[in-house]
Amino acid sequence: MVITRVPIVAGPDGEETAMSATRPVVEVAPIVERQRASRYWLLMYAVCCLITFLDGFDFQILSFAATYIRKDFGFTGTQLGTLATVGLFGTMIGALIMGYLADRIGRRPTIVASVAGFGLFMLGFAYADTYAHLFALRFVSGLFLGGVLPLTWALAAEYAPKRFRVTAVSIIMVGYTLGGAAGGPVSNWLIPEYGWRSVFVVGGVCSLLTLLAVLPLVPESVKFLVLKARPGSDERVSRILRRLQPGLSIEPGTRFTTEAQEQAHSGKRFTPTQLFRGHLAAITPLLWLVYLLSSALIYFLVFWTPMINEQMGFSVSAAATIAALASVAGAVAQLFISRFVDRKGAGIILWMPLAAVVCMLTLGTGVLGPAVYVAFVIGAKMFVNGGHGGITSIAGTFYPTGIRANGAAWASSVAKVGAMVGPWLGGVILDAGLGAHGAFTVFAACPAVMVLVLFVLGRVQRRLPAEAEGALSVEAPTTGVTPVRTAAPS
Repeated sequence: MVITRVPIVAGPDGEETAMSATRPVVEVAPIVERQRASRYWLLMYAVCCLITFLDGFDFQILSFAATYIRKDFGFTGTQLGTLATVGLFGTMIGALIMGYLADRIGRRPTIVASVAGFGLFMLGFAYADTYAHLFALRFVSGLFLGGVLPLTWALAAEYAPKRFRVTAVSIIMVGYTLGGAAGGPVSNWLIPEYGWRSVFVVGGVCSLLTLLAVLPLVPESVKFLVLKARPGSDERVSRILRRLQPGLSIEPGTRFTTEAQEQAHSGKRFTPTQLFRGHLAAITPLLWLVYLLSSALIYFLVFWTPMINEQMGFSVSAAATIAALASVAGAVAQLFISRFVDRKGAGIILWMPLAAVVCMLTLGTGVLGPAVYVAFVIGAKMFVNGGHGGITSIAGTFYPTGIRANGAAWASSVAKVGAMVGPWLGGVILDAGLGAHGAFTVFAACPAVMVLVLFVLGRVQRRLPAEAEGALSVEAPTTGVTPVRTAAPS
């Protein structure tokens, strides 16, 4: 590794203010770009996947337990829908709060607080005995649930080389999808024997136990530490880089820097207008629109598909199993599309919603037998989840480190508007007498518009300068000299 020597300014008494006459300066971005997967790096991503797995399980378990909660309390469909909506509203507010905190105090402490919060309040949900208690606990747990995904995306993006950054974030998102899928079999296993409260106990306890892995294995973002330049940051960066790359040689007293365009954001208090500056003026609205449409569609399917499956004649357990299989298929689709996104850009994602349009319109015909219906339901959710995973994986990659958590959080919060509208609109369509077939037909408009938006977003991305965040990358070499920026004397 090549370093730059920077002279140290003498103090008032004429003595040097550092241990030596020169101070090595190293830029962290090239180290991240050229890293190979170490044991610590893999463990960090595994724990992030576990966090999002439990986030997905804890959030989506309500849709699997809804039938039993309705029977236990005698709730109306409107009351159940309100519980789902207030949870989504909580995640929308929580994403903004946690995203702001993550860009101020760090990704790691905010992730720890989020996991602890949703674990505790999910556990409390299991012991609620009135609708008011369920309502309040669902909202508060949503505040913490909303912060987890954008923060883990931001952290994953900052530790992944650009050449497979989207894949790395997609792997994190797969954890969320599989966690939601696990709700089906876990509900079938626990609820008939122990009641609906048992699944919330399991989710809450497992989330709290996960902190035992989060604390030692999830580091702070090295780019964040460099940008903030707080006392002791260089020592923390040095320790983290050595754990990520055990063979890396770093001299004592090394000072770390990062890209000039990221430095421009480091000392500024975040304002939403930063999300619309420069090339982001085109990217942010497109990203928000496609994310909103995708969320409306996916949450319609998540909330109503199990009940629609029951209306189609399937048992409660069979309906849950179908939903779980569809989620697993969606996770596979996410991983499949992510490698193409890394190489081809955001535009390649459009093939997923395009296939979803075909499946949704076919389901809307209402002339399918049970076996064909199941195949197209799984196909629809596979392509919808695959496209959604691709969209979420790029949500934070277009923003520089100084505002990345806020960028991902704002995109996630805007998407929650769609997530609230989707289940509500599905209920309106079903109550209007259009039935499941009409609902599938109406919601086919979402992926149809997504195809157009992703096409435009892909064109915009291809025109980004090479140094811009989110630009299509050229394969970085893993050997050779590591470039280091020359810093001003300090």
